[in-house]
Amino acid sequence: MIMMKSSMMMTMDTQINKVKELVKLLERLSKQEHLYSEEKLIEIKKQLRVVKEELADLEAKTSKGFGKK
Repeated sequence: MIMMKSSMMMTMDTQINKVKELVKLLERLSKQEHLYSEEKLIEIKKQLRVVKEELADLEAKTSKGFGKK
């Protein structure tokens, strides 16, 4: 049982790390406005907003508050 929880947490940590990397990538892309059309920039910013919301949800689900195990 403990091993299963441990492996599930590792998987969630891996997912969170991948999402954080995606956020960084999208932020870098959105700063290079001269490379993209206006429509593409809007799409990148929308995706960035969605990914940040998903990250917040993942972190909320996996956070261990005070006194929780």
